Amino acid sequence: MAAADAVVVGPAGSERDRLVEALGGAGLSVRVLTEAEALGQRQLALPRLVVLARGGPRAEREATQVRLLSHPALHGAPLLVVAPETDVDSYGGALARGAAAYVSADTGPAEVRDLALRLVRAGDRRWDSGTRPVSVDRRGRRRPLLLKVEVEDRARNTRLAGHIVDVGFSGCRLELADPLPKGTPVGLQLLAYRETTGIMLAGSVRWTRPGDGGTHLVAVRFNGTSAIMARRLFGLGG
Repeated sequence: MAAADAVVVGPAGSERDRLVEALGGAGLSVRVLTEAEALGQRQLALPRLVVLARGGPRAEREATQVRLLSHPALHGAPLLVVAPETDVDSYGGALARGAAAYVSADTGPAEVRDLALRLVRAGDRRWDSGTRPVSVDRRGRRRPLLLKVEVEDRARNTRLAGHIVDVGFSGCRLELADPLPKGTPVGLQLLAYRETTGIMLAGSVRWTRPGDGGTHLVAVRFNGTSAIMARRLFGLGG
């Protein structure tokens, strides 16, 4: 069977159906599986996106996402978690256990479509000539992420809204509407789904390149303390 763009994992019901409709509206082909079906398939072609739609206790949901991310057939695909809670702990717990993004189950279809396409594009950038996932740079493993962030340009005392699109041991890459010059000192205020996390990471701009749709891809190197904090926040081993 040909690989679907997105695999939606979760129990049958209106929530799963709503996500399938939203993803289809984004132009993505979708395959629907229960957790048992997903984990039981060893020949499943790697999708561009995995969506976990699961309510219930947070600890059980987080255990499910770890099992999915560890599955050989799904390892390497960005994971979007959709769940009822909007608190910072649920959001942070999902990201720390490998999710690329987390949204509430009451998120509207337009936002789901936008988020899914952003994750797919970010995941596609990690493939080298379509043959292998680009998971290692010179300073360590990178992982896909889509995290809302407020960027403080400390040279010009201005603020920009954007997203962290991936993170590694030494830094992260941002998607911003405006470029930032190389060497600019920045502070990154991490935002949860509906509120701030209260966490600020600091670093400096390494480079800026053209991104998708008129955006700019900005690489930031963390300072020493923020690099250690980021490893803990985003579950980066090593």
